Amino acid sequence: MVRGKVVARDLIDSTLTGERCVYYHYAVEEFRNSNIAGLANEGHWAMTRFDEAIVEFYLQDADGERIIICPENVRVERARGVAPTVVDMGIIRQRAQEFLIRPGDELEIHGIVGRVHDLFDEDRTYRAATSRVMLSAPENEALLVRVASSVGS
Repeated sequence: MVRGKVVARDLIDSTLTGERCVYYHYAVEEFRNSNIAGLANEGHWAMTRFDEAIVEFYLQDADGERIIICPENVRVERARGVAPTVVDMGIIRQRAQEFLIRPGDELEIHGIVGRVHDLFDEDRTYRAATSRVMLSAPENEALLVRVASSVGS
């Protein structure tokens, strides 16, 4: 388990809001009226679309060491008090929520430790070692990414 702050290695745009992040998940729902006679003003919220994406990023620990987070087979959880953002779709009878992981967010990640050569760290000095710790998912399991605090909340 490693705890630290997100440092971008790459950024993606959320397809809902276009915000730059290392992870997004959103869901859009539409209110549908009931088809049962006598319940004209009642209905339910139905999911109409959702999406999720994640890219490789660094987690910088308290000692300043950067750890590569390999996002293959990931499960993202939120700590109590870390909530998705409500997004106004500007359409009556539609609602949406979006959850992002951005640079600066504090995460706790449970995974398998390995070593890799990282030639793409732009903050690495010319002669610095390229060897870096990497966290990845255990075999037949998911890498657990728990968002402890978010800069967007």
